[in-house]
Amino acid sequence: MKHFSKIGYPFFGAVGFLFTFCQLTGRDLERDGNIVWTGGYCAKILLISLIAGIVVGGVLGRLAKKCGSREASGGLTSKCEDKEAFGRFTPGCKSSKYSRRLTGRSVFIGSFLLNVLAFLPCYLAYYPGIGAYDFPIQMGQVTGGGYIDHHPILHTLMIGFFRKIGISLVGESAGPNLGMGLLTLFQVLSLAAVLAWGVRCAADHVNLASRKSRGLLVLLQLYCMAYPFHWYMSVSVAKDIPFTVFFLLTVITLAEILASSRGTMADIALFLGMVGMILLRNNGRHALLVLLAIVATVFVFGKKYRALMRRLLINIVLALVAGSLLLSLIFRLTNAEQGDKREMLSVPIQQLARCMVYHGGVGSEDSISPEDKALINDFLLNESYRQYRPDISDPVKSHTNTYVVRYRTGEFVKTYLHLFTQYPGDYLNAVLATNAGYLYLNDISHAYINVNGRDRGLGYVQTRWLDEELAQFGLSTDSKFPAWKEILERFADGNSYLKVPIVKYLFVPGTWLWLYLFLCGWLLARRRGCMCLPLCLVFGYFLTLFLGPTVQLRYLYPVMTAFPFLLFLTRPHVRPRQQT
Repeated sequence: MKHFSKIGYPFFGAVGFLFTFCQLTGRDLERDGNIVWTGGYCAKILLISLIAGIVVGGVLGRLAKKCGSREASGGLTSKCEDKEAFGRFTPGCKSSKYSRRLTGRSVFIGSFLLNVLAFLPCYLAYYPGIGAYDFPIQMGQVTGGGYIDHHPILHTLMIGFFRKIGISLVGESAGPNLGMGLLTLFQVLSLAAVLAWGVRCAADHVNLASRKSRGLLVLLQLYCMAYPFHWYMSVSVAKDIPFTVFFLLTVITLAEILASSRGTMADIALFLGMVGMILLRNNGRHALLVLLAIVATVFVFGKKYRALMRRLLINIVLALVAGSLLLSLIFRLTNAEQGDKREMLSVPIQQLARCMVYHGGVGSEDSISPEDKALINDFLLNESYRQYRPDISDPVKSHTNTYVVRYRTGEFVKTYLHLFTQYPGDYLNAVLATNAGYLYLNDISHAYINVNGRDRGLGYVQTRWLDEELAQFGLSTDSKFPAWKEILERFADGNSYLKVPIVKYLFVPGTWLWLYLFLCGWLLARRRGCMCLPLCLVFGYFLTLFLGPTVQLRYLYPVMTAFPFLLFLTRPHVRPRQQT
């Protein structure tokens, strides 16, 4: 059958196997704190995962085949919808007026205005914005004039730029608050615009002659307006929000180019999106390198798509070069210093610390050799491994001596590999525990990573305002809507979303990787493998998250935001192109 590929069965089976494995091991780690990988335990987990994988592969593969058969026989569309899909409007088809009336421009403008209206109450409630995460550190760089690239310099310069605008307009006393408020408003408008661009593109992938399709488009717009994390993140002054804007621009435009071969303007938008990703997060570049490798592979082996892949290859390479040159230029203009690279060592730090906790004499067992202990003590200073937390590397990482990795590389690699051969289970446990939030649906550690029992605003959504620390920069909270702010704080600080059955899975981070994997399998089974390229960018970004220090909303927010759009944009076009 030309509309179905048998690759769907093994792909769904593999995803089902991995999903079951991660749920079982996540449950056991949460319950017991440790997994001892005995032969019996491994056999049990692998057998259950294998059976589940076979069942999932068979059921979903069969479902994909059945849907392909219905589509091939025309069973999914009515006569009116079929004519509408090919641009032949029929007087008897009452719903065709929607396609004639809704141009791309009107959809974009309407969606943008609705998004802004939905975000404004949160903006007023938290005015001049949410100054959590890395904002106080970046403000110190702005006022002190010394820049370090641990936080994107471009984003720090943006903070300084809007601060200067505020001061120039109303003076030194009220200027910093106004500047932060203007920056937050700019974020609100930018996020609202890119979400509207996604809705506008999605409108080309649904049949507006169908009431059901119009309903799906309305649901997408409601997601843009009512998904609570859009409200919070749009007013959080953090690098992750502008990065999300460029990430969405890249993913959406890439899907549009693949689906409809949009022309020059789409190439420019894709280029700008990729350059913005490079400038605003280091893992933006790493995700693009994964995409580059996949596109190059398709170009070499896929003759059918060679012209399109050549076009994408040129664009990606140009973006990587331009982004790297711009970063170098920003470095020179600001005399910035390179930050410490310990963030990239989060996984080895967790693995070595866990080995010391379980086998280095911290507990009851002491089986690590003195030579290996000596190197670990040089690497993890002041016995910082005693502060090991399975869900976050920061307590140990903050005491890490990266000199050992940089200048004693051979010794470090030898010790690291030697301990791996001795304690492979602990290495795996360390990775699974740190990334439980991305893999295990019922993980709640992500919601309490920074909770200290004293300060408010340290839940899954961080909204804490450090009064004394930010007051030295002339900043203070000035809520215009305090009653609404208190309601929002209960959701954010109290993690109340965890108390809502079923619906909570729209918020927890452990949902999204599996949704993307199953979407990828669905596309492969339906012979739409080319539309998996935007997902390759997402998976490349996920790889960087797995190597990171912990699970946080702001890290995952770009891929949480992109998924509903890709559900639409990976569908075949059913509307004729219109002039906008």
